[in-house]
Amino acid sequence: MKQLLPMVLGLASATFISLASGVAAHAADEKLAAALPEAVRSAGKLNFTISLAYPPMEYSDAGSTDLKGFDIDLAKAIAERLGLTAEFQNVEFPQLIPQVVTGRSDMIITAFSDKVERQTQLDFIDYFKTGNVFYSSVDHQGEIKTEADLCGKTVAVATGTSWVTWAEELGKSICPADKLITVIQIPTQAEHIMQIRQGRAQASVIGLEGLLDLIKQEPGKFYQIGDVGEINHYGIAFAKANGELRDAVHATLNVLKADGTYAQILDRHGLKEAGVEEFKINGATK
Repeated sequence: MKQLLPMVLGLASATFISLASGVAAHAADEKLAAALPEAVRSAGKLNFTISLAYPPMEYSDAGSTDLKGFDIDLAKAIAERLGLTAEFQNVEFPQLIPQVVTGRSDMIITAFSDKVERQTQLDFIDYFKTGNVFYSSVDHQGEIKTEADLCGKTVAVATGTSWVTWAEELGKSICPADKLITVIQIPTQAEHIMQIRQGRAQASVIGLEGLLDLIKQEPGKFYQIGDVGEINHYGIAFAKANGELRDAVHATLNVLKADGTYAQILDRHGLKEAGVEEFKINGATK
């Protein structure tokens, strides 16, 4: 990757068609395709909503609109097995749910956590294990070693994500009332890193997979603070009224797991430990 986090959010709401999946081609499964809603089958495509940029899940290189990442490869594999074309719409994170519940997109696949409160509007297929982690640049390593060292400090967190509440609640549980963690909400990881480097924040929050990728891309520049917290699952999300499509995608994921395609995609992105044993529907209990 030439640039870790290209500033692509200015392309929000644009539709991308990514051509290079990096996944071995497979013929469409007629039985799976027959389970699709007629409107989707007739359209010949699946419209996935994503929110860039979050390597290794979804991102593009500087100067390119070619999408890469685990979610992108998995989405293409799902569409291929269903005999459809995968198309992607990029929106800012707070627009993900409106995009799906209003029918402008078929589903969300973008490092989007299955949460009970989100299940009131959406159905999820849990497909990826993750957890929350604080991190910072190595120049803070002497003063910030544990989560408790973040008390009284400022942490930049992605706007509208579950990480906001997690960071705030953890601060309340470990910090004195007059020395809580200050959480500021900023859209992208690139901006979080800029805030840290400019001294406006001392740390940020990311999913474990994101930190592993960051450390891989920029060795010796970042480190993990404390332990991984709040183990949870990312889910492919559908509008409640779209149960037929949800079930077709669920069946397709099971086929991809059985024939090794799911494991192949995980391995390609260095995410083997994040694979799930079972694709649960609405598996979150909190």
